[in-house]
Amino acid sequence: MLRKFFKISCVAVFIMLFPIGTFAADQIFSLKMHHQGPLDHPYHKGALEFKERVAKYSDNTILIDIFPNNELASGRQAVEAVQFGTIDIALESSMSITNFEKAFGVLDMPFLFPNRNVAFKVLDGAIGATLAKKLEEKNLKLLYYWDNGFRNISNSKGPIHSATDLKGLKIRVPESKVYISTFEALGAIPTPMAFNELFAALQLKTVDGQENPNGHMIAYKLYEVQTHFAISNHIYTTEPLLIRKDLFDSFSQTQKDAILKAAAEAGEMQRKLSADLESSFLEQIKEQGVAVTTPNLESFRDAVKPVYDNYKGDFGELIEQILATK
Repeated sequence: MLRKFFKISCVAVFIMLFPIGTFAADQIFSLKMHHQGPLDHPYHKGALEFKERVAKYSDNTILIDIFPNNELASGRQAVEAVQFGTIDIALESSMSITNFEKAFGVLDMPFLFPNRNVAFKVLDGAIGATLAKKLEEKNLKLLYYWDNGFRNISNSKGPIHSATDLKGLKIRVPESKVYISTFEALGAIPTPMAFNELFAALQLKTVDGQENPNGHMIAYKLYEVQTHFAISNHIYTTEPLLIRKDLFDSFSQTQKDAILKAAAEAGEMQRKLSADLESSFLEQIKEQGVAVTTPNLESFRDAVKPVYDNYKGDFGELIEQILATK
């Protein structure tokens, strides 16, 4: 009887000292995070901030190893790797995600957002939440929408002053149907390929040009193989931060809160840094001897109107909601 009483007492004391759920909260996770940027890119600076804040808010129970510059995968393959657990977290473009959830294609529509403030209002509001919810059916949890910026066009053939100057140019585009449709409407020859194949393709003249935010010209030294740069701001792209949903669901509530808080705070920092550096990157492009033009964007907008007609059936209601956002 005394032995039984002793065992019960020990169990009671143990429960008082270590309540249910303690072990789940104290379990240490080491996660692999992918992004495509080099070490001096806003992606990496944001990733470092995210890593630091996750460790702090989770009391060092979630530790993140960052793999920059497409070390682990690229584009669609990186998102797929998150789905199946080869990578735990990925900072990947919205167009890569479109391969897994068609509705994300609405974010790729040309001249959809007049500025970043409107884009953030859409992404941080009901539309962004609806798109994020759709990903959960694909075992992907969207933590926050980070920034990729407005895209501009470079090439090695000649200056672009209007949409007609794009006619016949072979332009590398992401593996996105909307991007392909957009550059077909502009008269170019869109050539979809993974970003990590781009520099070699430009060097070998497999393609004449590409389109990306200003920072990519500097970070990836595209100025070495491109001579002209046109400020078209034709598409704004977000860079969603993703984690495997079943992994996220395995965390304690404290750990989940830590990840979400860190993703938002680091994301806000990354957004600001990305926007602040945009004009600086443009000056660096000029300093590298690349000729910069500011085309007539009305000619671009007129040329891409058929793209909206083509995708009305897919994104019609979402497009209207986004265009109505001020």
